Amino acid sequence: MKVRELFVSAFRSLISNKRRSILTMVGIIIGIAAVITILALGDGARVAMMKNLQASSSGQQSTEINFVPKDDSKTAGFDDNDLTRVRENNKLTQVKIQSDDHGILSAEGTINSKTISSTLYLSQEANSEHLIAGRGISKNDILVNNPVALISKSTAKKGYKSVQNALNAAIELNGTTYTIVGVISNDAQREGYHTYDAVVPRKIFDVNNANVTANTLKLTFVAGTDVSKETQQIANQLNDSGSQHNAGSYEFYDTAAMLKGISDVIKGITYFIVAVASISLFIAGIGVMNMMYIAVSERTQEIGIRMAVGASQQQILWQFLIEAILLTLSGGMIGYLSGLGIAMGVSAFLPFKASVSLSTFLLAFGTSTIVGLVFGILPAKTASNKNLIDILR
Repeated sequence: MKVRELFVSAFRSLISNKRRSILTMVGIIIGIAAVITILALGDGARVAMMKNLQASSSGQQSTEINFVPKDDSKTAGFDDNDLTRVRENNKLTQVKIQSDDHGILSAEGTINSKTISSTLYLSQEANSEHLIAGRGISKNDILVNNPVALISKSTAKKGYKSVQNALNAAIELNGTTYTIVGVISNDAQREGYHTYDAVVPRKIFDVNNANVTANTLKLTFVAGTDVSKETQQIANQLNDSGSQHNAGSYEFYDTAAMLKGISDVIKGITYFIVAVASISLFIAGIGVMNMMYIAVSERTQEIGIRMAVGASQQQILWQFLIEAILLTLSGGMIGYLSGLGIAMGVSAFLPFKASVSLSTFLLAFGTSTIVGLVFGILPAKTASNKNLIDILR
């Protein structure tokens, strides 16, 4: 028999017992769907987390160096000279001083002729958090770029002796004068640990302070750079000769190493769950073997006729083996599509998208084929080893 004839014969045999074939495939479908769903969601979570390191679609990566004062003062840790020295590194594409992701930035200024060092929270929307007197920053203030500010109770008392005296008075921060419209508590915080003692609209601050110094230095490297190594070297350089190296320390928290460790943990947990889910594939494989033994028993006369007209033992073996592989492969592909759909549906309610790669497809294809081979070989051998004389009796 030709290879094409073997496949056609195997397909017809499966079609002739549709109900049995479908019920046997259910186990394969469930097993593959479970594995693909878990892998897709696990990889999606890992990929989403690792993307936090990416600065651009070209593969550039960003890191940050923070200046930590020794005496908890609000000293600006970077200046233009620091930028000039850091930019000499040819592996950097961009170097800039910025506030951190929470909008917290240190600033110098005066209040009622008294010099102050403040930690600002740059608000991008209406804000009345921690307000104890006056009013908050309104949406209209943001829209019309009204230079207003909220200050802490201690700052108000330092400048104007009392909270009431500070309301509608002025405060100058980094060269910009703001009208104090409200007073906030001294323990105002963002995210539970970013403390601040003044709030101003971010848009106004950014316009008037394009070159402001801050306590965070953002570095963007060319693709392929060992960002952890390079950033640590820059931090060491700043600690040796930075503008404020005597007033504090320049620290680099290796986020890449942390995320890699978490990524490995997520990957390990995912593989463990996949291994548990794969038990269903073993059970489904036993179901396939059972069905093929029944098929061999029911088709004894067919096997005898084929042998009588010249079919070899190898051809008989391959016919039944191909049936088992087609059965598991069909179930595997349906399971792959089902798992993909489930993962996409579940990820719609999660903060990341399911990630499906070529490897997951190859896994589904390969696993289905292997299950068919492993659990179909014994029934196929049983069929091929039947004796023609015994069959004719």
